[in-house]
Amino acid sequence: MDLTAQERFIAVTISIVFLIATLLAILQGIQWSIAGAIVGVIVCFCYKYPRQSLWLFLIYLPFAGTIAYALNSLVYQKAGAYVVFSNTYVFIHLVKDIFYFPALIAILFSSFWLKQLRNQARIILLLGLALLFVCSLTLFLVNLPEQLADFDNNKAFLMGIIGLRGMLGYVPFLICGYYLIRDRIDLFFLMRLHLILIFICCLLCVIQYWLLHTGICPGNIDLVPPANTRATLQARCFVGGSLLYNPEQKLISLPGTFVAPWQWAWFLVASSFFSMGSYLSESSRLWRKIGFVTVGLVLVAAIISGQTTATLLVPIIFLILISLTEHNQKRLSIKLAFVTLLLVLIANNFGVFGSALDSVIARWQYSTPQDFIIKQFTWIRYNGIEILGSGLGKATSAARRWGNIRLIETFYPTLLYQIGWLGTAVYFLLLSATTVITFLKYRCLKTKAFKRLGICLWIFILLISYNTYYYPLLVDPVAIYYWFFAGVLLKLPEIENF
Repeated sequence: MDLTAQERFIAVTISIVFLIATLLAILQGIQWSIAGAIVGVIVCFCYKYPRQSLWLFLIYLPFAGTIAYALNSLVYQKAGAYVVFSNTYVFIHLVKDIFYFPALIAILFSSFWLKQLRNQARIILLLGLALLFVCSLTLFLVNLPEQLADFDNNKAFLMGIIGLRGMLGYVPFLICGYYLIRDRIDLFFLMRLHLILIFICCLLCVIQYWLLHTGICPGNIDLVPPANTRATLQARCFVGGSLLYNPEQKLISLPGTFVAPWQWAWFLVASSFFSMGSYLSESSRLWRKIGFVTVGLVLVAAIISGQTTATLLVPIIFLILISLTEHNQKRLSIKLAFVTLLLVLIANNFGVFGSALDSVIARWQYSTPQDFIIKQFTWIRYNGIEILGSGLGKATSAARRWGNIRLIETFYPTLLYQIGWLGTAVYFLLLSATTVITFLKYRCLKTKAFKRLGICLWIFILLISYNTYYYPLLVDPVAIYYWFFAGVLLKLPEIENF
């Protein structure tokens, strides 16, 4: 009997799900069996329909932290001044990858897309493979020997696997971005979708701040030290995860819809480029109005969140993008004046000069970004770095459950510590090649709308490539957005001529 492709897919899916459910029922019990069956069905459908899977991934991404911690007792429990995570913590945070990896495998099996991308960005693909090779050397020549030296008590190799996933796991999103956007319809759907997502996330953050400001959410004020002076899940309010709100001590760090405040801060930085790019490239008057309102909301969220990075960078980014894209000096003056007025109104209406901005100023006075970066590089220089580094995962927060890690909060020192001089050099070359090639693609654009969108996306890539404050390229969402929108930018000249 000849089966159609759809019938074969259903038969294979049922067989795989039945096998997974049976094994888990025997080994772990009925609850794991049901969960495994659901995951198996999702994985099969994501492989079958990679395009829809990637759209779901992009929608889920900004709400992943909120959804994870909304489960509360399934993920964590309060223990005095601290929080204890359950065994399901890791799995819940990997839910989004169920949409990503099956879709990626399906795309990689399609030689057509890789052939198309090779013609556009061969050197990026080659450097990506070179980075994978160098990281593999560190994994097998540094992590593995450490594991074998103390096999019973050491989990260095497992830490290395987690570090490798964090280092390279989302680099293939460049391929996904190139694959997902086929024409102008897809492109404008992508930008409008992100406009809506940014609008919703920033609005939820404003509500979060209001709940804290009015006392409906108590924040950290009454928590037991040291929880009263640091971001913690015990202070969680409405959406997102770890939160810090203690205005009496000039300490405010809101997480928005994300796991932690620093992820939210870099989401706002990325959103400033995407919202402005969407606003500047839109032909629809309605969507331009929505874009303008969203730009204002990003500005509001950046100020009330109390994060130094977002509070300083977001207004500067808006001013730079306006200056680069608006050649009419009269319009430029009006827009700059409007942005300045909006900042003043935000500050007065929310009272942030007495709370969130005080928090930013206090952090700046305690440790300026440039001093902080210099200290991290100095520490790296004095401790000495091997050519292959100290091991993958040794500075990756996700690996802390399997061994001791070193907290390094700047990007290039983190690379130097984990993968050494060789790996850092290859990574730097990969980022530089991505920056240069995407710039050349931007220069090929001819229409005003595409050029405006292209410059917004390219400056985002430029900023992240050579930023060393924090490590957004190793943490979502920027680790995803960087590579995804690099792929989109590579595709823009083809879409413009389509």
